Amino acid sequence: MKSTMRIAAGLILALLPFAAAAQPMTLELTAGNMLAQTHSHAVILSVTGTFRTLSGRLDFDPTAKTCHIDVTLVVESLELPNALIRSQTMSKDFLDPVDYPTQHYVGDCVGGRLVGQLTMRGQTHPFDMRLNFIATNGQLAAIHTEGVLNRYQWGLNGLQLTVGKMIRVTNDISLNGQPPRPAG
Repeated sequence: MKSTMRIAAGLILALLPFAAAAQPMTLELTAGNMLAQTHSHAVILSVTGTFRTLSGRLDFDPTAKTCHIDVTLVVESLELPNALIRSQTMSKDFLDPVDYPTQHYVGDCVGGRLVGQLTMRGQTHPFDMRLNFIATNGQLAAIHTEGVLNRYQWGLNGLQLTVGKMIRVTNDISLNGQPPRPAG
């Protein structure tokens, strides 16, 4: 009985810091606290792009593990590994930032998923991602989301011989004031 009581007391003490910080919050999203990346395969190499300009809002209740996110990404701000990949990615046949200067995502935390709608190239389709809450020292520190989209669904039909059909999307949102870092 004593060991059960000690385990229960230890569990309560371990969860106290997490519960104490469990106030609903609103976070204005910027590139300073959200790392939004795309990961694709181009012929023989993998290409990671990072959005350097974005804005939005995250409403989050850590106790209920619910959230609502509304974020806009500036297409022209997508940082890529080199000039050749950038020129192909920004071409009229692919992202076309002249006609489609932004991408927009709106979603809600539902269970272990971020369920939402992605608008890209003027088309809006459902896009859901896996959702992970990351704690550091018993405090909720970050949210990581990850999903895979079929680029053809949004009209990204160009570069068929050089870029794979599926694009992995990751987002890391820092909740503790530290710069966002890729999870895992």
